[in-house]
Amino acid sequence: MFSYSILAVVAGLFALAYYPALTYFSLNFVSPYATADIKKRAFAATIDGLVLASTVLLYQYSEVPVFLVAGAGYLLERDALRGQSLGKFCLGLVVISVETGRPVGAAGSARRNLLFLVPGANIAAVVMESFTAAKDPQGQRLGDRMAQTQVVEGHGAKDIVLAVQDWWSRFLSELPGRPRPVPADR
Repeated sequence: MFSYSILAVVAGLFALAYYPALTYFSLNFVSPYATADIKKRAFAATIDGLVLASTVLLYQYSEVPVFLVAGAGYLLERDALRGQSLGKFCLGLVVISVETGRPVGAAGSARRNLLFLVPGANIAAVVMESFTAAKDPQGQRLGDRMAQTQVVEGHGAKDIVLAVQDWWSRFLSELPGRPRPVPADR
């Protein structure tokens, strides 16, 4: 694998190139969309990190390489399904293309998350991307700038639960023998 000194050199080189790259990709780039809440993004990232950590632990326990491949695949394509990773779905966040306003697909997710697959650079990227997303007025990190994406508020698990509750309530009120609510205009 990689030695720690090589990983440290790659992390250092990435850190040196990070802010010039961020400046390069941010020229003439303004998003018309409101930024998502940074606390929600942090919790979503924590959930995604736990999924990734689970794949690494499964690999360490079983030494079956498919777990590393699954983890790398999840890391790269986590936002490809309706613009939501598991963490973003749980917190009601969506990654959209700034050009179209639609959720990103596989290509946008891969461009956005590619930095996290480079050994050594991924360690520096986790820290630097978090600070950048928190400080940027549009909430965009370098991966967002490269892919021209943005994380915005959207629909998630809470909305699905509320829709199911509403449906269940209407279903129960329409059952025979159940008293129906009296409309307010009577």
